[in-house]
Amino acid sequence: MGIEKLLKDLTDYLDKGERKKKAHCERIDELLAKLEEKEAKLTKKLEKEKDTVKRKRLNTELKIVAVQRKKGAQRREELDTKCE
Repeated sequence: MGIEKLLKDLTDYLDKGERKKKAHCERIDELLAKLEEKEAKLTKKLEKEKDTVKRKRLNTELKIVAVQRKKGAQRREELDTKCE
């Protein structure tokens, strides 16, 4: 292998890594949007629900989604310097 071919392979390898990081950031953004929608739906259901058992279950599910969103947002902030 020549030096040019090695350099090209190295450049391609590094470019793939950068594309993967960007794709990872985009995926986190998509997931955060979905979690936000799910949280809004659960909040509406909780407001309408009269049964205490169902309200308790919905409230627990809502807390889980809120924690997931918080963790996702923190991870996104960590990656913010790597993402454009």
